[in-house]
Amino acid sequence: MDWDADDALLPFEHRDQEEQAEAWYNHPVRVQNRQLVQENLRLKRLLRENGISWDPLLTLDTSDPSRSRGTWSSRKRIRTRSSKGATTLTPEDCRLPTLPVEIQLYILEYAMTSKYPIIDPLCKLSKDNITAAEKGRGNQIAIGFLATCKTYLIEGRNFLWRNNKFVFTSPNALRNFAELGYQYRKSITHITLRIIARYYDDEDRPHLAPYPSLEYAHDKTINLKVIPRVKEQNLSRKGFKSYSWNQVVDFIEVLRPPFDPNHPKGLPRPRLLPSLEILRIDLVNFPENYLTPPTGSAIHNVASHDLGCTINELQITGVPDCAWGNEVAAQLSRMVKDEGLVLRGDSAFVFSGNRLRSMSDRSRWGPCWYPKVVRAWKALAEEYARTKTTTSPTPHPPRGHRHDHADPYTMPPAPKEEGHPESLWKERRTIFKRVPIMQDGDERVWMEFDRLSGLPIDNDEYDPDEDEYDVEDLICLHCGVMHSPFGDD
Repeated sequence: MDWDADDALLPFEHRDQEEQAEAWYNHPVRVQNRQLVQENLRLKRLLRENGISWDPLLTLDTSDPSRSRGTWSSRKRIRTRSSKGATTLTPEDCRLPTLPVEIQLYILEYAMTSKYPIIDPLCKLSKDNITAAEKGRGNQIAIGFLATCKTYLIEGRNFLWRNNKFVFTSPNALRNFAELGYQYRKSITHITLRIIARYYDDEDRPHLAPYPSLEYAHDKTINLKVIPRVKEQNLSRKGFKSYSWNQVVDFIEVLRPPFDPNHPKGLPRPRLLPSLEILRIDLVNFPENYLTPPTGSAIHNVASHDLGCTINELQITGVPDCAWGNEVAAQLSRMVKDEGLVLRGDSAFVFSGNRLRSMSDRSRWGPCWYPKVVRAWKALAEEYARTKTTTSPTPHPPRGHRHDHADPYTMPPAPKEEGHPESLWKERRTIFKRVPIMQDGDERVWMEFDRLSGLPIDNDEYDPDEDEYDVEDLICLHCGVMHSPFGDD
């Protein structure tokens, strides 16, 4: 069945009130408070059943038998194993040899390192957000190691948060990371955001959309999973709704610096993941020309200003091939540092048949990346500014004209990668990056990029006649400085 855009009912982008209320109720602090209240009630009931008062003001009478049982001074101290002192072990008790500390740490590190990414740590996992293969993996780490002793707990936590990669399927799962200590959060360098578009409707009707994959977008349709909602008699937003672009905003907003009462005054607060280098975003069920455009400038404010130039590499899959999808991808790329790497790819997942499916087995050629280096032309602009010898004052830019050098703040570029091969291009400035071959693999190869376009170039296409360009042609006639050649960086 073909999908007809003219007859389709497009969703309205809106946050669902019921899910927002549920997220507020399940906040970690509120859950912890409810657990403490229940624990206090159980302890009070236990004391009451044994005739012991939990209020010391009610046991001032020395003749009260409950006070003699309730005060610590009148009790006979029970000697524990630690208070009795160390006992002498016989050779029969020493059945296992004592391993050196280095060997114990090797074993602990191996036990705390997972072969696969850990999904939604510190949060209850929703089975709708994982594939069938992920459900069947079971436990990937020996978490019981942390309960053996305090030393293993301290060392094991460091290995757990430093050696693993993490996948977050909801903003609340990522928000719970703020409860984790800064000493653990600062060791995380790579995370994945799996953003699954959600749809709601207060009427019982099917909703067909184009297949959320560029390879099958014009050949297949998908019956979207719609969460039913009760129809209310009020003026709230009714009808078919989606939680897609706003969900992207909610995810990246969590990466802002959380509040820490112990942080020194006068110093900027670190971000949620201050050492984050690689961020992967998997957009799921974002069909092209189907979703309504994102409202306002929320994505621009967070990605360009609050989180601008903070990561070295951005990997994003499932971006719809439409005007709004390309606009959101361009805004998200502003989180990447100058000369950083942006990788775009086809959809990695699709939610169909009431379950999440991986696209890695369905692609004809295998899921690959389309790389690009962002804002690499700025190095040429700085080089031109240093070599410029004219003493004439820079002409004042006209009103409304963009002036890149008006910003006094200079963000450091992405670190240079050493060990790259020699380039055949001499005059045409290039930059090398190690690029992953496949979406689900860790193998990387060297690729050469043109600093002007940011696109990869092939040495097999080397032409000496094209190995030159005039920098003067890139200078703005209005302000005398170099701008982006394409105006999108």
